[in-house]
Amino acid sequence: MIRLRTIQQCMAEIIKLDPDTAISEWFIRSLCKNNKIQYILSGNKSLVNFDSLLQYLNFGCYEEIKNNEEQ
Repeated sequence: MIRLRTIQQCMAEIIKLDPDTAISEWFIRSLCKNNKIQYILSGNKSLVNFDSLLQYLNFGCYEEIKNNEEQ
């Protein structure tokens, strides 16, 4: 089952997992705008695939850094 969350709900879940997180709502919005994570638009709201966000935070950012270093 896909866990769709608003950006605010994603932030609440991340803060539960890591109360001292440096992640912000703006950062999650930029991931959506740059198609780094899966999301759908519902009216004016972005519904984020929360598992996609967690996967990106756990693995995706490191792959991007590695790819940029190789270039």
